[in-house]
Amino acid sequence: MPPEIPQALALAAPGWPTATADDGVRVVRTSHGFRVSGDGADRFADDAWEAAHWVLAAAIGRFAEARSGRFVLNAGAALTTGGAVVFAGESHAGKSSVGLHLAADGVVTLGDDRLILDTAASPPTAIALGLARKVRTPLPDDFSDAARRLAAATRAGHAAGADVLRWDTAIDMPAGTAAPVDRILLLRRDPGLDTARISGLGAAEAVAALLALCGRHAGPAAALLDAVAGLVRRVPVQRLEAGNSAAAATALAGTPAAAADR
Repeated sequence: MPPEIPQALALAAPGWPTATADDGVRVVRTSHGFRVSGDGADRFADDAWEAAHWVLAAAIGRFAEARSGRFVLNAGAALTTGGAVVFAGESHAGKSSVGLHLAADGVVTLGDDRLILDTAASPPTAIALGLARKVRTPLPDDFSDAARRLAAATRAGHAAGADVLRWDTAIDMPAGTAAPVDRILLLRRDPGLDTARISGLGAAEAVAALLALCGRHAGPAAALLDAVAGLVRRVPVQRLEAGNSAAAATALAGTPAAAADR
């Protein structure tokens, strides 16, 4: 690979071990940037950071596709005494912001943007991907002082409109760390709410919402549907609505699944 790519990978995936090989993903410099190919990837990238993103996406996809029941989910997770509390949502749903507030409170996390869920495990598990925490800048006005201090103190770089934060082995778990899924919370920001609210979802609504957040997966589309439906039968799926990410993080870390719908 061109030398800029390993440097970008080290920043983007600090929780990964490193090795060299003659096969797998290849990155070639072009007149306009880089071409990434192999393991399901065939992309052109304008810069090293974007190329590193596609390298990681290919490797993560390969891992997800290697075992029946696995899929990539747009989500992070906090580790609690009950297991992994997964917080999921589309881009801009606030996953990274919630993750930063959790980290500022010393909560151990399995990531703040993407996970692999293994529904073939018993119980289903969330698997960390060892990716750097990121936060979009400028920070919103509703960020807590602790989160602001942490973001400023751990800034390791900037890419694609976001600050990349320095890896903390006390909080950030390396790639491959797995924990049983305690529950899944679908994030929804509602500035009109004074306090966070957690409510249950019906099975059909939960399956549809999770399918929309899935990435690469093992087997055909029908297998993904079976995996998600099986997950919903075994793990509570709830909606977490909050006025800001600080309130969402507090509710996520402190509200057990049994206390939902209050």
